[in-house]
Amino acid sequence: MELVKLLKPLLVYLRIYGISLQTPDMTKKMRKFIMISAMINLIYLAIVPMVSSILFVIRKNLKMEDRSKIHFFIYCGNYIIHASVIFETFLTKEKQMNFWNTLLMIEQTFSKYRNFLGEANKCLSNKLYLRILVLSSLSMICKIIIWICNLQFKKSTDWYFIEIVTTLSQETGRLIFFSNFLFVEILRMHVKLYNDKTREISKMARKYNRKTLLNELNILKTRHSLIWKLNGLNSFLQWSLTLNFLHSFLHITYLLYWFYVVNTLRGLEYTLFGMFTFLVISIITLVHLVYSCEMLKQETQKTPPLIHVITQELSNPFDVDIHDSIMAISMQIQHEKIFITSAGFFKIDMALLTAIIATITTYLVIFIQFIG
Repeated sequence: MELVKLLKPLLVYLRIYGISLQTPDMTKKMRKFIMISAMINLIYLAIVPMVSSILFVIRKNLKMEDRSKIHFFIYCGNYIIHASVIFETFLTKEKQMNFWNTLLMIEQTFSKYRNFLGEANKCLSNKLYLRILVLSSLSMICKIIIWICNLQFKKSTDWYFIEIVTTLSQETGRLIFFSNFLFVEILRMHVKLYNDKTREISKMARKYNRKTLLNELNILKTRHSLIWKLNGLNSFLQWSLTLNFLHSFLHITYLLYWFYVVNTLRGLEYTLFGMFTFLVISIITLVHLVYSCEMLKQETQKTPPLIHVITQELSNPFDVDIHDSIMAISMQIQHEKIFITSAGFFKIDMALLTAIIATITTYLVIFIQFIG
């Protein structure tokens, strides 16, 4: 699989954080690396939360304020999400292998267009590398800014300590969103290629002979079934993704509430800048995945009209076999709908973003009115 080869460095980077994505062509050396990386991350998750809790209890200079206690408990969610993705990626090895094998079957339907598929794979890999570079750089810049602020003003020793010890788990949470973005983009690329091929068949329908046209329609039917199967197999990060959405919702709500408290009740402080920095990176990471899922949804909505355009371009519109093939593909598309969900709880698209904004606003109003 050409795409897997192109994405090898990216997959290795994700495995460092315990996101143990597995591929059919893995060597024994890579399997050992995945095991060692997962063990190191689990040791971190077993030791760091316990040690940090003990330090807060024993050392007086790390005694937490009420605000920092909430901050600490919310950040404990990072540890839970980090642990969940390690176990989930290990327990869903078969699903991952089925995903990559199905992707290989889709690529085999491009036997006559290998160069075209190769260019699409290269464009996708370049896009993914650019996105991970930008997001990781932005995350690190935000971290450095917050660390410098805490060191400069020396007013939040406990908060500064929490930020330091949860850095690895925080970054893992952002990379879980990116891992899902990776698979959504693979799916979106193949839906787009499917639509492009459908347009090409529409333009060439009058030039194709009957046998060639029926063959092309059968390939379209097979390819859509495989893409739909690929969509169903993309479920090996579902529970960690659901926990990540819940945690992001709580984190953003918490940051907005304290942003209001510090700004309104206590005046502008340097902590506002730190909160705003974290708020920006949290929102960007969340919106990045949701927008990609929305683009996939819009691409799939283009498919049914494109299929029906073929019927208008036929040289012989009364050919029963061709008409039945087109109708079969149309019915298939209606039943094999492609969309992304979070463990089946909710669809991920722009409507979800609207619901999140409305819910956060509701909770903020309640907190401001009753807690102050």
